[in-house]
Formats: sequence, structure tokens, C-alpha cells
Amino acid sequence: MRKLMILVSLIVATVILVACGDSESSSSNSKDTKKTENVKTKGKLKEEDYEKLYSDPKKYKGYELEITGKVFAEPEQDEKGTYIQIWADPENAEKNTLIAINDPKFKIKTDDYVKVEGVIKDEFEGENAFGGTITAPIVLAKNIEVVDYLTAVSPTLKEVEMDKEINQYGIKVTLKKIEIAENQTRVYIKIKNDTKEKASFYPGSAKLIVGNKQLEEEYIDSETTGLQEIQNEILPSIETEGVIVYPAINLGEKQIKLNAEVSSENYDLEFKSYIFDVSID
Repeated sequence: MRKLMILVSLIVATVILVACGDSESSSSNSKDTKKTENVKTKGKLKEEDYEKLYSDPKKYKGYELEITGKVFAEPEQDEKGTYIQIWADPENAEKNTLIAINDPKFKIKTDDYVKVEGVIKDEFEGENAFGGTITAPIVLAKNIEVVDYLTAVSPTLKEVEMDKEINQYGIKVTLKKIEIAENQTRVYIKIKNDTKEKASFYPGSAKLIVGNKQLEEEYIDSETTGLQEIQNEILPSIETEGVIVYPAINLGEKQIKLNAEVSSENYDLEFKSYIFDVSID
């Protein structure tokens, strides 16, 4: 990987230097470098061509694109810029993309998520650790920003505000909102224990009902995603809140239901399911 990154730096640096003047020279001055911001392009890459880009990057040289991804190798910097590698499909660790940033002091680190607007400048070809040939597009960034996990991997397509509370014996469960994304559904819940006994809530016991299907909780890494986990055991007078993630649902769904279970160490209390009916406009 280190060898690959050194090659990337050399190649991308060259791309930056010749990007605007279409020059074959290996040297440039600050005036030439600044011109890269106004490089002529062939227009925007079509949506249907994003997948094809990774099988034949050279075919799409000169096209503008907008991608998000995760930095998976240590960024490198020199006096002319910053160079990073990202997975444009971070969930599957696929779509290796090399990004050149015309800012030698750009602050970025491994595992950051980024949103990039740029121009496809060339194709990188090299070897992986097993001796196999790999190719990747080289992109000259026009605009780049560090973003959070949700923006990069699972942007919200539809948000349903609820803020609905159900109270049983002083244990209050509030369904705050639901976010529907292309690859997951996020349910935001708050629980307040206003009793004198410890209460228990296990996200795995909460089911999302969609039509005649029962959706189960999906595992999330709170450190990676930034999504807060709900505490399982809730002491008296304590409040906890977090997110339960479920598989994606169809945006065309009109009605769904959340069925949650809470228990108490006061075994004389008989709890019913906390059931929330959700209308999706």
C-alpha cells in the first residue's frame, strides 16, 4: 500500500501540473497551478456512467463528477497538494478512486468521509499486494469537504417527524423521528425511566412492521457511523436515547408500525407493547 501511495502522489502531482495547459512539461509555477480551477471539461458524467467509470476510466477523461467516499489509506502531501485514496463505495470497500487536491495544507485523515466535485483526469494502473493489476480513476478535485457517515454512505431521502410518547407506569418511550435512506431505515427513540426500579430495553426486541413483513434490527458500529446507541439498562430517573437501524423500506410505503418492548424490575407491573403507528406522507 505504501508503494502504491508513492506512485499515486507522483502521478497525481503530474496531473495537477499539466491539467490546464495540456502541456507535457513536468514543471510548473503557481500561476499554472491556479489555472486548474478553470480547466475545460466535457460536461457532467451521466448517472448511468458512474458504474462504467471504474471498468474503463480513460474513456471518461475530462468529465465532471460528484462522488462521496471514505479515505482508506494515509493521505500524502507535498508542496503542491494533498493526495488521497477513497472507496467511492465504502460499504463494500469498492470503487478505488485517487483524488488530487490543490491544497498542500488540506486537513484530512484516514477513515474520514469526503464529498468531492472534480474532473476525471486520467487512469492509474498498478499492482495490488497479490500481484494483480488494478486500475482506478484519478480525479482533480475542484471542491472537497469532509462530511459525516450519513452524508457519505446513507443520506436521508425522506424524514418523518413524530415526537410521539407512550407512557406505561412511568416508563416513557418517545418515537422522535424516522429517516428513510436508500440502504437503511433509522428510528430515533428516547426512553425515560420515571420509576423507582430499573427498566430494561433491548433494541433487538423492537420490530419494524412494514405490510406483512417484520424487520429486525441491523448491527451498526456507533464509532464509525456516529449514531448513538440506546442503553439497555435504565436506572431510575435516567433518560437514554439513540437510533435503531433497520433494512431499507420502499419510499412508496404509506403506513408502517414500530413495536417495542420495555420491562421493569417491578414484576408486579404488566407492560403491553409500545406500539407506534407511523403515517408516511
